Amino acid sequence: MFIDVEPNSNTDKSFNMIYRDVNSSREVFCIKHLIEGVEEPVQIVGWDAESDAPCPAFACKVEESGDGTALLIYGGSGGVRMKRLEDESEWDCQSSQQWGDSHLVYPLDCFVVYKDQL
Repeated sequence: MFIDVEPNSNTDKSFNMIYRDVNSSREVFCIKHLIEGVEEPVQIVGWDAESDAPCPAFACKVEESGDGTALLIYGGSGGVRMKRLEDESEWDCQSSQQWGDSHLVYPLDCFVVYKDQL
């Protein structure tokens, strides 16, 4: 699996890496993310840089060089975008209540809710 994110309206980070995926990807709805030192549940979507719009976010187990197996959370060409779970506003890169990243790598035992579990 190749992750390639260039700076865009969602994130100013650039990232590219090849991961060896261990299982099939599943669409993600919610994860716990560190906000101001506290892990909180957040909604997560992918971000498509070309259309500047949300798209699905996915998670799959990958081999991390030297660290064993981890959970890779990735989105579209623009990375992933998050907001607090209770936030019902539209996805918007201009919102100060939302934030983006190129991707996330979490431990396998992390909190995650998949779309097929809803």
